[in-house]
Amino acid sequence: MNQETNKFKTGPILTVLLIGAIAAILNQTVLNVALPTLSEEFKVSTATTQWLITLYMLVNGIFIPITAFLMARFSTRQLFFASMIVFSIGTLICGVAPSFAILLSGRVVQAIGAGIVMPLLISVVFRLFPIDKRGAAMGIVGVAIMFAPAVGPTLSGLLITTLSWRFIFFAILPFSLTALIAAFFVLKNVSEPQPAKLDILGVIASTFGFGGILYGFGSAGKEGWDSLIVILSITVGVISLILFVIRQLTTEKPLIDLKIFKSVEFTFSIIISFFVNGVTYAAMILIPIYLQSNRGMTALESGLFLLPGSIAMAIMSPIAGKMFDRYGIKWMGLFGTVVLVGTTLVYTNLTYTTGIVFLSFIYIVRSIGLTFLTMPIATVGLNALPGKLHGHGSAMQNTMLAISGAIGAAVMTTIMATQTKLFVSQEVKNTAGGNPTPEQLSVISGDGLLHGINFAFLAASTFAVISLIAMILLAISITKKKNKKLLVEVNRNIPVQQ
Repeated sequence: MNQETNKFKTGPILTVLLIGAIAAILNQTVLNVALPTLSEEFKVSTATTQWLITLYMLVNGIFIPITAFLMARFSTRQLFFASMIVFSIGTLICGVAPSFAILLSGRVVQAIGAGIVMPLLISVVFRLFPIDKRGAAMGIVGVAIMFAPAVGPTLSGLLITTLSWRFIFFAILPFSLTALIAAFFVLKNVSEPQPAKLDILGVIASTFGFGGILYGFGSAGKEGWDSLIVILSITVGVISLILFVIRQLTTEKPLIDLKIFKSVEFTFSIIISFFVNGVTYAAMILIPIYLQSNRGMTALESGLFLLPGSIAMAIMSPIAGKMFDRYGIKWMGLFGTVVLVGTTLVYTNLTYTTGIVFLSFIYIVRSIGLTFLTMPIATVGLNALPGKLHGHGSAMQNTMLAISGAIGAAVMTTIMATQTKLFVSQEVKNTAGGNPTPEQLSVISGDGLLHGINFAFLAASTFAVISLIAMILLAISITKKKNKKLLVEVNRNIPVQQ
């Protein structure tokens, strides 16, 4: 036990931060099934209501890189109180919003508050717990990170069906208010403010960089990859990110200290997390589409289909954390990536008669595999960094998770749409001399969507394979490092020959 852990009661502090994190993370996916209802309520198009998700993702992704500076400049209590107050105000605005514009404004306010919470939580965990206890602590954090977004659509569907869309926000508000009240009594300043100067040029570059990429990929599924706005957004994003990197390497007080990438373990952890998260988001989008469009389920039923996997994550995440502390990442990570590859490949052969129970079982196995990857990989990456860089590492991890989710969703959705269109076009030509009946066209459209989903899962499998390759390389690097350390220790113990 280190001095930090002895000085603070870690349980209450971690609990308070987790309650705030659950509120923030639950908010990411809770509107996914509510968009049609909101379109009807405010008399706007579905493309317009999509901005409730897109803008939230954009603001969240833009704000996260600034958290490294905020964690240095402000104390734990100051930062947590500010984030929860801002988030609560945003949630209340959303719940009572009389118009779509006010609802959208509330989502922006929510995103600002939510962007601070996760990097702060992880940074506090790494300050409070010694290296041999962090896996277990991060496993508990994993319950919030993995369970909350997965259960969001189910909760949303249930509330819309039984009450009103406004109760989506009224259900989240108690979490943030509870966190605020509890924090007043139990949250301690794990870190104290230090003199810090905000890199304004870095903020501008990161805003256009991360914002451009998030917006570009987030819009690609709707607008198409040849859309001028998508091309411009991604181009501006890439150029701005290059300028951001140059700025961070040349300034004395970088927004995100890129020395974090000198660590092989941290670099591999980012690569693995990027592709794993991309595959995860792809499945969260593709599976409900398949269940609703090809199997006739409602949004609530498809959400309930995902629930057992979410429960498996919640149960297994703390167990996986303790296993990480005991055994390390090597075999756990390899097991997790192999499971991810295998279960993703299963979804490349979906049919109209594929057993729902079988699919649910595969999703549960997949969810268990992810618990051996998500938080353990984040932990091994941050463990490889010195304490002063944990805030920067956490900010980078959370930023890359936001980007990988947007890219994974956009790429897989585009592949699905493209393959569906090609299949339908070809089948229409081959049916009734290119003039199929409405019934035939309906069947062709269903078959085309099924083909597109299967093809998208095949593309997702390549993401999973890349994560497996990166995990193998990380395991080799860890083994070499361990062997080198053992060799040094052995050499120290060999008596010098007289």
